[in-house]
Parts: sequence; C-alpha cells; structure tokens
Amino acid sequence: MSLRTYKYQIQPAPMARVESGEIEAKNLDDARRQLRVQYMLSQLPNDTLLEDQSEIQENMAREKSAKAREMLRVLSEHHVWMKDSSKGARANLNNLNLTDMVIPKSQLENADMAGADFSGADLSGSNLVNANLVRASLYGTNLKGADLSGADLSDADLRGANLTNANLEGADLWRANLMGCVISPTALHKALSCKKE
Repeated sequence: MSLRTYKYQIQPAPMARVESGEIEAKNLDDARRQLRVQYMLSQLPNDTLLEDQSEIQENMAREKSAKAREMLRVLSEHHVWMKDSSKGARANLNNLNLTDMVIPKSQLENADMAGADFSGADLSGSNLVNANLVRASLYGTNLKGADLSGADLSDADLRGANLTNANLEGADLWRANLMGCVISPTALHKALSCKKE
C-alpha cells in the first residue's frame, strides 16, 4: 500500500503553541496514530486538523496533464494553420492560466496570447514572432533565446524574465514592466529602436 501525505495542525496542550507539519501515512487512522505517538497523547485534541494532501496533489497533477494535452492540441492546430490558413486554427490562448508550463521551442508565431499568464513558464528558444502578448504575464518566464521580433508586449509583465539572447527587434514594449528581467542592453536598444550617435 502506498503512503499518503497528510498535513496536520495540532495544539498538543491548552496554552501550548499550535504546531503544523506533514506525515506520511497509510490512511487517516494511521496518521492519527502517528500524531498521538509523536506528541505522546492518549487521544488527539478535538480541534486537530488532518488533511489528505495526496488527493490535492493528484488533482493538481491531473489538471496539469489536461492543460499540457490541450496545449499540444493548440500547438498542433496552429502549426497546420501557419502552413495553410484555410486549415487548422490560429492559437488563441487569451487570458489562459499557463503558469509553469514547460514548452520550450514552441512555434507560436502570430499566436494570440493577450492576457495569458505564463508566469514561471519555460518558453526558451520559442518562435514568438509577431505574437500578441498584450497584458500577458511573463513574470519569471524563461524566454532565453526566444524570437520575440515584432511581438506586441505592450503592458506585459516581464519582471524577472530571462531574456538572454532573445530577439526583441521591432517588439512593442510600450508600458511593459521590465523590472529585474535579464536582458542585454543591445537587445533592449533594438527593441526600442535606439539609434547610435
């Protein structure tokens, strides 16, 4: 039988501080038994909290898997559309929660991703040429080596993003938040169309 993770919160004695942590147990009864042993109690206080974290983790894993499958479908349809606009469909990821997605080297040229949340995602080496990323959250996103030329990043949140070797030529950075992002001055100058003196 596989062990499950239980999160607990217990006040072992009146006026004692509330303690919390996690226990690996076979089931809820086993978790209760372990807590009693750990705190040398004949029975647990009535207000002791025990939550099965395994179920939450399993649900999160299922959601993540479903999100990844849907993303693969969208990318596949977009790839077909890029070759022939009468077939497939342009990627529409508007306002979607895509946090922590690992999709390096994605072909998202001309994709519509306005307002999408890519916080913590890995889009390194991706083709994002002319992509619509207006108001997108790219907080802490790995965009290393990504091609963002011509992309609309106006009002985008790029705080802490890794833009090392990213191509930002012609990108629209109007009111984009670049605080703490990793970017070369040359790439930024190209994006801002700065002229040499």
